[in-house]
Amino acid sequence: MTVTSSQDTPVQNPIEHKGAAQEEEEDMLSGILRAPGAAGMKVLNREVFTKRIPTMACLVKSNKDIEIARKAAGSTILRDRLERTFINVKTLYGEDGKKTYTIPLWPSVQPTDESTIPPKLLDLVKEQRVELREKEGILTYADFTTEEILKSILPHDQSDGVHQSFTHTGHIAHINLDDEYLEYKDVIAQVILDKNPSVETVVHKIDEVGATSEFRTFPMEILAGREGTDVVVRHSGCTYAFDFAKVYWNSRLENEHDRIANLCKPGEAVCDVMAGVGPFAIPAARFKRALVWANDLNEESYNSMVTNVKANKVQGLVYPFNADGREFIRLASKTLFREAGREIRFDPNPPNAPRDPKINTKLKPIEIYKTPGVFKRFIMNLPATAVEFLDAFIGLYTGLELHFDNPSRPDGLPGEAEKHKLPIIHVYTFNKLGNRPADVPKAAEEVVEQISQYLQYPMTVERTSNLREAYTVNMKTKAKQPFRLKKTEADLAEGERIAQLASGEDMFIEGGVRVGFVRAVAPNKSMYCATFRLPREVAFRQPITKLSDEEKKFEKMKSVWLRSAEEQAWPGKLKQ
Repeated sequence: MTVTSSQDTPVQNPIEHKGAAQEEEEDMLSGILRAPGAAGMKVLNREVFTKRIPTMACLVKSNKDIEIARKAAGSTILRDRLERTFINVKTLYGEDGKKTYTIPLWPSVQPTDESTIPPKLLDLVKEQRVELREKEGILTYADFTTEEILKSILPHDQSDGVHQSFTHTGHIAHINLDDEYLEYKDVIAQVILDKNPSVETVVHKIDEVGATSEFRTFPMEILAGREGTDVVVRHSGCTYAFDFAKVYWNSRLENEHDRIANLCKPGEAVCDVMAGVGPFAIPAARFKRALVWANDLNEESYNSMVTNVKANKVQGLVYPFNADGREFIRLASKTLFREAGREIRFDPNPPNAPRDPKINTKLKPIEIYKTPGVFKRFIMNLPATAVEFLDAFIGLYTGLELHFDNPSRPDGLPGEAEKHKLPIIHVYTFNKLGNRPADVPKAAEEVVEQISQYLQYPMTVERTSNLREAYTVNMKTKAKQPFRLKKTEADLAEGERIAQLASGEDMFIEGGVRVGFVRAVAPNKSMYCATFRLPREVAFRQPITKLSDEEKKFEKMKSVWLRSAEEQAWPGKLKQ
């Protein structure tokens, strides 16, 4: 049974003054549209859901009277009284419903009892513009929704929301079932597979994320559908290919990926420390022309990121690495500082497009960027442990103090080169307080306490926000909009909106942290993004450890592509 949401004003029952018997009859009539009871079913039997429905069919003899008849029938039209949905006639009556326009009515409407027929409909009957006739309809498994099927199978107190408790990644539906649902896992998976055409495989997480892997992957079992966990996902206007079983991926973070991309500007350097398969790095490069150094310790994620960089045509803007995050923070920062001013030439045209403007009228000019000496921002999206990597920023720029802004000398000295600003850090973390707005301030205090611990510096909460509310504004700027060197008026207006969203990025209080609520992960677990500028006292302190051996490894990686401008080429696969 196909149903569509009614746009009509809810109609009152035709019997205005109902007694107990009439209410009981009304409940019974409403129940005829429910899926048949199948409590306790462990193996799906679709035949159980075939149901014969007694109706009174209102046959409309002229197309011009269809809307008149619908209004005249009012609340006697067969619909789910609670859900306020109309029945699809062609599905209910099969081929018969296609020959004459038929309005299904409740079986309580009887031609032999005029008191059961709404007055205006009765007039149409007497004028022979419509005919009332008993007719049996048939509903099958295909006609009921996922929610209706599962409500008929699961215990009443367990059925709410199960049909929505999965995430969709490529062709895979990933369900997280609590213990009380496990005995029904196979039937739940099969119903989800049947009712969602784009789903080809249903998997179930059998242990917590990161319980058996440092890479935040999780053990899973395939409950229904075909084998194979290689997926292709369209996300933030980009395409990603990866093995869902071997890398970490969260489709629910698309808005957050877009938000960070919108903060980036052409030519600024971004360091994505725990980049995964590239959901932060690739949109920032493709749509904002940021120069992104993207790293992930998981070799599977790294390999997928290399593939995705090519697929999204951002070679030369995104540089993938496969290294430990703590080492990467320090070594990438040192390398970028040494490479400041190096010219980066980015060709936005398809690889096989003619380069002669006389032949190719759509040829875009080569874009030229200068490598900044300092990363504008670091992105650290590993919520379970990312804050533990913050100690890598201690002494990050020791010995380079003269190259950075100094609040005590805001104007600098005559003839001095332009000073760098210390980088902005976006670090993601979990907190176990509740998900209510009232919980955010306390959660923010706990988040900042953690940050202070690992930076060994007293940080304070500068402000808190609900980033989910910001998304409704932020998404109007559309990180997915194509990049254009030549700006239209619309582009300039959009740029102004983005600037407003990013306003205040250069106005951090020293040691101040802006804590934003990202999303609820579980009833007592929420994800937050803490954003702050690296404090001077932390950046220029003597570092705790020396990483000379690791720097040698890093030099081997970066030397592959950090060549002279004439020899510059994107390397493809890079490894230590």
